[in-house]
Amino acid sequence: MSVRENWGTKINWARTKFGYKNKLGTKNFGYQNNFGVLGIIPRGPLDKFERGREPSWLYHYQWPCDKSYINCGNNNDGFKFDCCGSTTKFEYYAEDDGPITLHIWRPKTGNVYTLVGSVTHTATKGQKNQVAAMFRIEAGDCIGWYSALEIIPSQSQGNAANTLYIAGPATTVVGTDQTFAGSVLTSREYDINVEVTPPNLPVFGTTTYTSGSSTILDTTGGGVSIGTVTFTDSDGANTISLTMSSNSYFSFVDNRDGTGTVTTTTDTTNFPISDHSGTTVTLTFTATDTCGGTVPGTMSIIVQNIKPTITGLPPGITTSETVDAERTITTFTCSDPSNNVSPTITVTPSNSPEFFVTRFLSGTSINGVHEIILPAQSASWKFNYDTVNSYSIVIKCSDGKPSGTATATLVVSLSPNQPPEITNLPLATTIGVSQTKSNGDVIYTALYSDPDPDDTVDFTFTCNPTGCPLTVLASGEIQLTDDMSNANANGYDVKITPTDNKNNVGSPRTLTVVVTELNNEPAFTNLPQIVPLDENAVVGSTVYTVSFTDADAINAHTFTLAASSYFQIATPTSGSITTKAAINYEALGGVYFYPLRVTVSDGIATVTSTVTFTISDVNEALTWNAVTYRTNIVDGAAVGTVLTDPGFAVTEEDTGDTHKCFMNCGASDGYFSMSSACALKVTSIYSLDAGLTSPVTCIVTAVDKGSHTATATLSITIDDANNYSPAFSQSHYAFTVSGYAGSGISVGTVTAADADIGMFGTFTYTLNTSSLNGNYFTANSVTGVISTTVNMLTVCNCSGGALSMFVTATDKGGRTGSSQVVVYVSDATTASTTTTTDRYRTFFEDAKNIAWFSVVMALLAVIAAVATCVMFRYVCEGPALCKNPCRQKYTIWSTRLYNQTPREVYNPSPRPPPRPQPLQTIRKPPPPKGYQFWRSEKTGL
Repeated sequence: MSVRENWGTKINWARTKFGYKNKLGTKNFGYQNNFGVLGIIPRGPLDKFERGREPSWLYHYQWPCDKSYINCGNNNDGFKFDCCGSTTKFEYYAEDDGPITLHIWRPKTGNVYTLVGSVTHTATKGQKNQVAAMFRIEAGDCIGWYSALEIIPSQSQGNAANTLYIAGPATTVVGTDQTFAGSVLTSREYDINVEVTPPNLPVFGTTTYTSGSSTILDTTGGGVSIGTVTFTDSDGANTISLTMSSNSYFSFVDNRDGTGTVTTTTDTTNFPISDHSGTTVTLTFTATDTCGGTVPGTMSIIVQNIKPTITGLPPGITTSETVDAERTITTFTCSDPSNNVSPTITVTPSNSPEFFVTRFLSGTSINGVHEIILPAQSASWKFNYDTVNSYSIVIKCSDGKPSGTATATLVVSLSPNQPPEITNLPLATTIGVSQTKSNGDVIYTALYSDPDPDDTVDFTFTCNPTGCPLTVLASGEIQLTDDMSNANANGYDVKITPTDNKNNVGSPRTLTVVVTELNNEPAFTNLPQIVPLDENAVVGSTVYTVSFTDADAINAHTFTLAASSYFQIATPTSGSITTKAAINYEALGGVYFYPLRVTVSDGIATVTSTVTFTISDVNEALTWNAVTYRTNIVDGAAVGTVLTDPGFAVTEEDTGDTHKCFMNCGASDGYFSMSSACALKVTSIYSLDAGLTSPVTCIVTAVDKGSHTATATLSITIDDANNYSPAFSQSHYAFTVSGYAGSGISVGTVTAADADIGMFGTFTYTLNTSSLNGNYFTANSVTGVISTTVNMLTVCNCSGGALSMFVTATDKGGRTGSSQVVVYVSDATTASTTTTTDRYRTFFEDAKNIAWFSVVMALLAVIAAVATCVMFRYVCEGPALCKNPCRQKYTIWSTRLYNQTPREVYNPSPRPPPRPQPLQTIRKPPPPKGYQFWRSEKTGL
């Protein structure tokens, strides 16, 4: 019967002084099941086992509280694990309620233990408590706990392990050491156990390559990271140890986190990766967990072979079909980064033995230069151009590794045997041989070339006339066979023909041999000579003619001139020396003397002398660097104003030459002047406003010391300027407008003028009404017409008044002119009119007249009243005839009527204003000059 089954058995417990008894009175100091005394108890198919005591059967032993316990005995009744695994839960019987901390400890040294795991639980009194806890354990780990109350019951057991304890709580920090020293409880068993599951094996996971590929080059150096292998373990805290099977070419480092890093060995001298070129290396790894479980893993590394390279090989060559001696036709280089290489060749079409052979020339076994040679051929073993004229050679360089062969192709084309050619005999060559030359002397050597390097060459010759005392040797030397004094002619034409050993005949060449001392040399009659020559001589013109004399008049003569950049003898038979390039004194760089060697030959003898040309400087014409120059000046610039330099520049080839400037401006002469140094300034004010035009065109002339002249055009642009302000035709204007005038009624016109032309001569009108109580008037910006902007009766309400304001004219340059404008508003009782007929202002239309006229009328009224009163008193109080009538008194009584019905009072309708009558235009003579300020251009009446 298992422990778990025993939990289902009920036992009635009775408390005693020292623990618990059942009703039978038997103490439960031991507990046996079908397996004997409780120890490591198998758990069935899940391979679980427990360590400790099955809860609920021990006496409650009363010991001091607030302690941390550890039981790590070696006997079967102890709480020490004897194998690896993972805990799944704690089980304990609780005698009290309260918190409890459960521990797993790992012995270190003596009484020092390292905390493996810790879990805190709140115990429930009187029952079995289960606490889930997953900790990785090793053989030798122990169970421990802490509680402030004595929660877990215990009993004395003779063979039970000792229990260590310390006062207070032990550490709960995993990995921290705790010392249990000085306090021991002997032979005690506790009502607690731990369920443990067997460990899981590690699992081989992923293989990661540093480069992203399992392939590395066989040139990879030492210490290079190859990749990482990864193992995992589902047991959580388990530490996996990784090892790699021995491999001298790779190194392995266990990172202690389930991963390991693979690198190439640093000992590349003894173990280069190239040893594995073209193969796949499989590395084997073993992961071992702390319980001794192992699992293998592998990493495959493909070592890619870098195949050799072939360099320096041309795609094709041409060689002669004649191979009389061994010769090299080409070379090439076979190289490999790390391996020995050797070349082979395959020739198509093939021959036995092969015509082509390759062999090592220089270098090393991994970087060697090789040559392809043609061994000397024989009459029975040789090329035949007519049968095969091209061969294809495939060159292979191999390092002996898989995929380690480089291939290249060379095409060899044969050329048929070519005849030799004489190279130093032009169509006609003449040499002179003295009569003093003896038999056996070499008088000339014919040089030759043969495209076929293995050919041998011989010469045949003929003489004209026959009987010439010479022969042509196989070396090309022409040797006398008799003394030249015995020659039977003054000269010989020797035709020489080369022939190779393949009977190929070259082109014949003729050498004329003239016996000297029988011929008279020509002699110069005007050399040596120094010839002065001015620069800039016409190219091709004759600058000197060489003359000579020759006693042998029948001889034909030719002239030659030493090489020169400037002179030549264009016709060899003429002796005329001509120029072949322009001669510029200033460009000669200080070299002005040219001695030249001149030769004349009569075909037998050649005579040499010298002609020296001395180049003289000639004053040359100057030129302006531009056809037209341009500058500008502001309109109306003051006299003396300097004009902007237009960039005058003159090219003067003569070193040290100077020039002066002059200017002619035609009709505009006198406004501008030019100094001899080409400086420009204003000599008279030039104004566009005066009707002058822009631009001004002038002709400028430069004259050098040699009186050479050059002309150019100068264009002076006159920039328009704002020289004048607008000016009004009157200093002030007076206009009259009806008090009934509505908005938009023309009041009058102001007129201004601007003396500027063009843009600055245009202006606009503005009216400043800020002095008025309102904006009653406006001025047309273009025409200057002043008009009303409001109804004068209803808005302005200014009838009979005079309104003063200023009108301003502003031109495009911002200059202004102003004039005063006074508008007189007529009385509103006056019939309004819309006539615009010009007339003189009436007397009463002037407010000033109205003012003094009113005062005079008042004075006249007072005088009239006083006079009337005096007259009345004189008439009525004077003589007696007037007294009675004046003193009679009459009393008029009027009866007041009461309670009469009041009359109705009617508010009469306002009388409409009189209809305005059109005023007739009245032609009046002008007023006196002192009163002409009454006049108006447009009064609006």
